[in-house]
Amino acid sequence: MSIRVTSLFPLPQEKLTKKLENYLNILDIASPLHPKHKAELPYAIRDLSNMLTEERSNMPKDYMSEPRSLNAYMRYFLPWNLYRMTRLFQGLEINLPDGGVVIDLGAGPLTVAQALWIARPDLREKKLTFVNVDRTPKPMREGVKLFEALAGNSKWRHVNVKGGPSSKIREKADLLVTANMVNEASSGNRTPLPVWASKFCQQLSRMLAPNGKILIIEPGIRRSGRVLSVMRNEFIEHGCSILAPCPHHEECPLSGDQGKSWCHFNFDSEHAPMWLQKLSTRCRLEKNNVSMSFLYVAQPGTPVTEPREGEMLIRTISDSFRIDDGGFGQYACAAQGLIMLLAKGGARSIFPGGLIGMPRPEEMAEDMKSGAKIVELPTRLVHKDKGQNKD
Repeated sequence: MSIRVTSLFPLPQEKLTKKLENYLNILDIASPLHPKHKAELPYAIRDLSNMLTEERSNMPKDYMSEPRSLNAYMRYFLPWNLYRMTRLFQGLEINLPDGGVVIDLGAGPLTVAQALWIARPDLREKKLTFVNVDRTPKPMREGVKLFEALAGNSKWRHVNVKGGPSSKIREKADLLVTANMVNEASSGNRTPLPVWASKFCQQLSRMLAPNGKILIIEPGIRRSGRVLSVMRNEFIEHGCSILAPCPHHEECPLSGDQGKSWCHFNFDSEHAPMWLQKLSTRCRLEKNNVSMSFLYVAQPGTPVTEPREGEMLIRTISDSFRIDDGGFGQYACAAQGLIMLLAKGGARSIFPGGLIGMPRPEEMAEDMKSGAKIVELPTRLVHKDKGQNKD
């Protein structure tokens, strides 16, 4: 018996790794730091990190217009987001037409455009228009300078718009992206989350071209997972196709609601640029891994990956962990609900985000602790990306 595995977060290709390693030079060219600001940078990064996590309720909405915060964001948070997004963009099917439009809501310093340029050389020769939308213009202006230093004389055109999700934009998106914005936009108001999600999802859908797609990227925290699960329900109710990470349109078993686990992915940081890892150490913000929650949605009627006859599709979610009776366990998601994959003997656990197609067991026992249905992995695997498997 064999199974098929495809990877959602493939290891960075050599050219991608070199681009990210060279990104410090891009920053120095496009946005050089005064020696005084460079010496103070670790402290500014720590302060901004505290503001974005522990003190978010007191964070000013236009914090990115303040030079100290903007420098910290561009030198630390922007490169880490590039690393996260390039890993995702390598694994997602992103097909844009020549002359296509990408709308980036909450664009900041154009992280999405830069990550797409680095990760997807197949798109570089297409004439694309990026409509970058943000309530603070300065980061977008800095982002244009960074993109030009990165991409040179590119065929991609940038239009910066001061505004938010409710702004009237003439262009319709072949790809609409929001990154690190939904959690912030949904918090701090008295509107019940399902009501907010319904309105917000309708706003996003109105901005799409007939074959357009929506990609929502958030930090891998419980709040983000909960918000994305509610938004997923809204999109499904309106007939939209969920392309990833969900391998089904059934009820979400990882909703983050009432103490439940939430859908998020961790992958290692050892392939991040060495200069960025060293900076993180200087700031006492070392990272062993990075995490992400996301949702990739298409217009109603868009085909999705379907299981073959007698097969089940499973998306691995967690890292693997040792189990008491030997081997490894790993949590995953399928139309049948929460799954615990067991890898025993010669079987190997799968990198988080892997999509598995395998014969559907006639019976599945239930894990007493988690309530997950237990599925044992066979020893013979057929992998499209063998570099993503763990022993």
